[in-house]
Amino acid sequence: MTEPNKPEPSRPAATQAAQLITHLQDVTQALAAVRQQEEVFGIILNDALEALHGVAGTVLLVQGDRLHVAARRGHDPVSVWQDGTLSDSRPGPDALRANTPLFFNDSGDLLRAYPELERHTGGVAAVASVVLPMVENGRPLGVIVLDFREPHDFTPDEAHFLLTLAGQCALALDRARLSGNLERQIQDRTAELETFVRFTELADGETDVLALAARAEEVLSVLFPGCTNGYYVLEDGLWKLKVYSRDLENTPVLLASIKAGMPLDTPVFAEPIRTGEPVFVDAWDPEREQFAQTEAYQSVGTYPLHVDGSVRAIFALGLKDSPHWTTHQKAVFCSVGRGLKLALERTESARRLRAQRDLLQASNEELEAFTYSVSHDLRTPVRHILSFGGLLRRSLPVPLEEKTERYFKIIEDAAVTLNGLIDGILDLSRTSRQPLKVGEVDLGRLVDTLRKELGVVATDRQITWQIAEMPTVMGDADLLRRVVMALLSNAVKSTRTRQAALIEVWTEEQPQSWTMLVRDNGVGFEPQYQGKLFTMFQHLHSQADFEGAGVGLANVRRIVTRHGGTVIAEGQPGVGATFGFTLPKIEGK
Repeated sequence: MTEPNKPEPSRPAATQAAQLITHLQDVTQALAAVRQQEEVFGIILNDALEALHGVAGTVLLVQGDRLHVAARRGHDPVSVWQDGTLSDSRPGPDALRANTPLFFNDSGDLLRAYPELERHTGGVAAVASVVLPMVENGRPLGVIVLDFREPHDFTPDEAHFLLTLAGQCALALDRARLSGNLERQIQDRTAELETFVRFTELADGETDVLALAARAEEVLSVLFPGCTNGYYVLEDGLWKLKVYSRDLENTPVLLASIKAGMPLDTPVFAEPIRTGEPVFVDAWDPEREQFAQTEAYQSVGTYPLHVDGSVRAIFALGLKDSPHWTTHQKAVFCSVGRGLKLALERTESARRLRAQRDLLQASNEELEAFTYSVSHDLRTPVRHILSFGGLLRRSLPVPLEEKTERYFKIIEDAAVTLNGLIDGILDLSRTSRQPLKVGEVDLGRLVDTLRKELGVVATDRQITWQIAEMPTVMGDADLLRRVVMALLSNAVKSTRTRQAALIEVWTEEQPQSWTMLVRDNGVGFEPQYQGKLFTMFQHLHSQADFEGAGVGLANVRRIVTRHGGTVIAEGQPGVGATFGFTLPKIEGK
């Protein structure tokens, strides 16, 4: 069992985070209209499997002292996620008891933690798994399990996405439970659900935290007529009121006091911080609660708002006409609190994403400007080396000694290589700055054209091309031409030592993307160097045997990343290699 890995900041990471945020927004909107728990399971499992490319998903719900399978999705023929008691030493009960998600990056990870699973099932079908507990107000609801066919290192963005998704599922299930039979009670709850949906819609896309709190205040004022509610944040060691209902303006002394700040040990604030759970105080006593000027209230509730594991704010609500919180009132208040909490988490994720994107953009612009400047500045000394080297050669008596001739050859070759590196740097810089001109690109015609161009260069080679039918994709035609040319020429180059070279080109379709792959039977590469292949100036073989500046694949990654895709590389020494890239589908292409 391992903690999610923290990736280095990159454009692909930023793209993934944005896609996960979009998934969460879609799920929030979809769940708002759901009235049956089976629909909840379908939305949660389908979205999680689609977002993270999982193969199977299972929901197990608590019924008495047991966990029962309530829903399954996917095509996993053998599942270790079966009915069992809550006291079992198995992943589901363990995650639920500890209220902590369990991440298994591969099947060995799972079996090391629970070796008996292999004996019970005869093997583990999934390679990687995650078990997400659903606990609402201290009450265990069940667990969500997702399975993956390949080993999977869960990133922090993915872990956050999964935890938020589990929270949304628990929220939806809790709402269904509290409403009982939603079909039977729909008339009593219609106004509340519509108001909550309104809050969700208003909060969707809102990036200002105080504006989100104001939306929540509006919703609670509708759901609890005559109530007082406010949003408090921690500043200078005090809980200070930042957003509040208008009725507080009728009590200026109280308003001034709570705006100035309440001490940390004020019970109604200290308790939710200590427990991390909402607090509901019946038969409110201002003296006991150490909260002056609040004699008008009969009951008070506070909801802690967690962001990144710590309480960032507290939402409070006071009732003047009810000395006791009913189950229904608690449920409504907690629903709005959870909705605000999820909105704040999304806002914080979006803020971090924007900050990361801006930082990456600034860093890339600085690096590109520096690279472009340095590359141009290097031209002059390279030209000097070549020209003055030639002058020096001509000034010496001929014929030159063999050693002297070899020295001149080394100098000239080094200068030519450096000139090629500069060309590569400039090409990469231009690729980064060139605006995308997205249109339809016929991959089949493109591959056929480039294959013919390469055939003119390698007329003395015996190369067998196996090219499958290709789709039309959306992208920048000029830039994608560079990508495909780099992959095809790389295959031609790496099969140079083969008497009979074989190069295969095909595409694979996924629901949201196309993948193009180029496989050869060339020299291949060591799998441990896979991560270095798409970096600048990287050579995995002798440059004397395989020429090039080492920037072609780096350029491929830069272009594919700008299109919102990813690059692929697999290989074995002496066997061959497969290189490829994915492109997202746009407008049904």
